[in-house]
Amino acid sequence: MDQGPRLHQRSSFIPADKHDLDAVRAAIAAGWPAIAPVVPDLLVWMQDLNWPVAKELAPLLVSLGAPLAPAIRQILDGDDGIWKHHLIFRVVVRSPALLQALAADLHRLAADPSASDRAEEVDVEAREALLLL
Repeated sequence: MDQGPRLHQRSSFIPADKHDLDAVRAAIAAGWPAIAPVVPDLLVWMQDLNWPVAKELAPLLVSLGAPLAPAIRQILDGDDGIWKHHLIFRVVVRSPALLQALAADLHRLAADPSASDRAEEVDVEAREALLLL
């Protein structure tokens, strides 16, 4: 089976820039599991909630629920406090399945934040998210 067009189609789900709403709409139309291979690339666009693609992408990410947890966990384990804050604030708290799947990570961030996480109030967002459980 020729994988060329399928790979091209998957790459069309990744925005080329912060205004590429067509790519986001293609990802929304394709849904899960078609977008599974590009989830980490889509999460990159949640680094700035002011980007038009972030606003369009957030509801899709929320709808994915628990299957999104491993990719978000990688970010929560990283050093980018702003990105963590945005994901908890815009995606995790809006998905009961993600809240459950990431509860241990949220407890860790709330109880033992890094200096960067504290500066970006990741610990505050994590505590507020935990109140929803």
